[in-house]
Amino acid sequence: MTEDRKETALKQVKTVFTGDENLPTHYVNSVNIRSGQEEFFLTFGTAIPLDITDIKDLENIDSINAQALFRCAMTKSMMKQVIDLMTNLYENQTRQVELLQASQEYVRIE
Repeated sequence: MTEDRKETALKQVKTVFTGDENLPTHYVNSVNIRSGQEEFFLTFGTAIPLDITDIKDLENIDSINAQALFRCAMTKSMMKQVIDLMTNLYENQTRQVELLQASQEYVRIE
């Protein structure tokens, strides 16, 4: 009985999202992350770039407003998983882009 519990505790169950066909996709260029005692709060939004015609106008700007699109909360363990996954994806994408650029340079040389 104890061995059965140990085996079950080590088993990872994959989450499969369903019903996300109509889920809207938002462009996000602004993120705010706050931490609580046991969780993280992530707010995603879009900031519209200001129309600056003169570099001196920047001196009077202290902030840019971002339209909040959605907020979520996640546990510390989920945040760790998200960070690990995003790091892995980012590194893989970077390697792929570098390989693509290198192959394009190789083709130009020939």
